[in-house]
Amino acid sequence: MKPLKGAPQNRRGAGVGGQGTAPASPKPSQEFYSRLEEDGAALEIALSDISPNPFNDLRSMGDLDSLARSIKEDGLLQDIVVMHTTEFAKVWPEQAESITTKYVIAFGERRWRATAKAELSKIRAVLNNSVAEKIRRVLLIENLQRVGYTPMEEARNYHRLNTEEGLSYREISEAIKVAISQVSRRMKLLNLPEELQLQVDAGELAASNATQLLDNLETPEEREAAWRLMSDPERSLTVKAAIQAITSGYTPDGHVVQVAPDREAADVPEQRSETAAGTQRAAADAAGEEEPQSTQGQDADGTGEAPKQPAPRKTASAPAPVISAADRSARERNNAAADRTEACLHLIRSGFTPDDKQLAALFARTLLSPIQQGPAKTRGHAWLREAGREVLGVSDSDSYFQAVLSSGNDGLIQLATFVTALAASEIRAKDNRRQWDRNDAAHVELLIQAAGYRPQTQWERDQLDKFSVAYPTDEAADMASV
Repeated sequence: MKPLKGAPQNRRGAGVGGQGTAPASPKPSQEFYSRLEEDGAALEIALSDISPNPFNDLRSMGDLDSLARSIKEDGLLQDIVVMHTTEFAKVWPEQAESITTKYVIAFGERRWRATAKAELSKIRAVLNNSVAEKIRRVLLIENLQRVGYTPMEEARNYHRLNTEEGLSYREISEAIKVAISQVSRRMKLLNLPEELQLQVDAGELAASNATQLLDNLETPEEREAAWRLMSDPERSLTVKAAIQAITSGYTPDGHVVQVAPDREAADVPEQRSETAAGTQRAAADAAGEEEPQSTQGQDADGTGEAPKQPAPRKTASAPAPVISAADRSARERNNAAADRTEACLHLIRSGFTPDDKQLAALFARTLLSPIQQGPAKTRGHAWLREAGREVLGVSDSDSYFQAVLSSGNDGLIQLATFVTALAASEIRAKDNRRQWDRNDAAHVELLIQAAGYRPQTQWERDQLDKFSVAYPTDEAADMASV
């Protein structure tokens, strides 16, 4: 790294006693170097001293050749923005493990790559370590605006903004400049079975058809069966016809899914000639309806006897699919997180004021446990808005909290601080990548005491039992089975 033009030069001169020795204090060049390493410093850095940002999507690079030619002919028109890797690692230790350079890019990876393509060795950059906390959120939003993601990729990135960054659906829609309904529809796709998610990713299953399967069929097995009917080249049913076929009790093999107990095991759907079957199937497909059945008294099998009519399908729902214990725990944990969010919102709406002991414990959990302040502030701000307690009318969370601090209103500052600490505890408890500890149990204990929260899932009750936290037991725990 080389200081830019205008840096003061160190000059040896007459020191104490006129001996011409160097001063005892740091040399001017060292002082200047330290000053350059602060936020806002303009640097000229070797390309080899910079690493790309692990949160950026390479598909956002676009045409590098034309940009490289422009940089070679006209120079770099806009400096890139970098962070110290050490500062980035404080917030994102896992992502920083493989980074060995002094700097990591915040913004401008495309310019950095094009500069290398132009066969230049250095690039101008501005240092900004303060963006480290929110860099993932910012790059996710930028990539969603630039990259041509598939509907499933959009859904996964919306989910990350919602669950990891604490943005509400409305905040996501405002940031990406899309309708809230678009965000909601995309997020719904995450409820598809994995196989169907892959089909949406591959462009085989349209997102609109996938949404219809989710809206009209109850189980993953039914949705997969409907997709097989749609993708079978011999059937190629419309989504409407496939849904009707499944809800009428037929599998892709043409057999009844569930029939009355007195139906004999040997009974199968009536055989028809290939011509008649093909004609009726084509007519049903064209109309978007299920294939018609043989009528009473018709000689469908050539025996001269009227065929048996299929017994009516049971009204009872199909047996719940078998899922693994890990899947059940993950689903119960997600359900518990949704319940706790409602309890947190209830606390905020009700104007709850924690006592000194509760407040001290909450702040201790927030300050002494590893947290991400940016997501906590974003989540807390969203809660205040949803609860009708955000009185300043500021849409950006960073700007809101700055306005709160500048207001001089002690009550407003205390509320914002409490809600942010509460959000930090909830984000930590919700993180499926980690095991619960005593701090998570204490967070739920506060909700039980202050908001009347009642843990509904067996998973959450098991966690509270580990740390001897009492909870109401007048209702049986919910067991996630689907």
